[in-house]
Amino acid sequence: MNFNELLDKGEKRALLVSATGTGKTYASAFAVKAAHPRKFLFVVYREQKAKQAIESYKHVFKGEDDKFGLLTGNSHDYDKEYLFITVQTMNKDHIYTRYSGDEFDYIDIDEVHKAGADSYQKLFEYFTPKFYLGMSASPDRTDDFNIYELFDYNVPLDIRLEDTLKEDLLCPFQYFGISDLEINGKVLTDESEFRYLTSDARVDYILEKSDFYGYSGSR
Repeated sequence: MNFNELLDKGEKRALLVSATGTGKTYASAFAVKAAHPRKFLFVVYREQKAKQAIESYKHVFKGEDDKFGLLTGNSHDYDKEYLFITVQTMNKDHIYTRYSGDEFDYIDIDEVHKAGADSYQKLFEYFTPKFYLGMSASPDRTDDFNIYELFDYNVPLDIRLEDTLKEDLLCPFQYFGISDLEINGKVLTDESEFRYLTSDARVDYILEKSDFYGYSGSR
């Protein structure tokens, strides 16, 4: 069932599952354009992703650049019709309370596999758009939070990584796992002090291994 059919049936939520690199953002842009929302909100995890998403949407909404705005720690386009925001910014009380619960007709949430977190649940509890669209390359979680249930089991698109490789939609790739750097006799982990994780020595180490394992012949 496609997006238009879901809307015609009066469904309120849908989950778009699409492997990284297969055009989730463009797919969502075409869905939003077909829905003609009065006001639209696009929620992302990082500011850079918000900037990239705006550019993709502008390619679809040609000639409507003035409608788009960015709301992050560094940008404050509060009153644009099509607003792109980081979830961290939206969770600030003085930000989300600027808007009524039904302010936005349509809300897209990127990387929605994170939706079990309090920051996302706060958003779902407050806003009541006509339609929620969630997007993720990896909706299957191990923490017992059911992303599919959150979107009423409506999945109009499901393209997994294995499928994209079989159909030659993405370049094939290989994974190489490397041990982390050892500093002061201890191997670094995710719980190591931040200054060690971002040190020049670790960055140089990662670049060295990337250069070694990333070799792909004359290409």
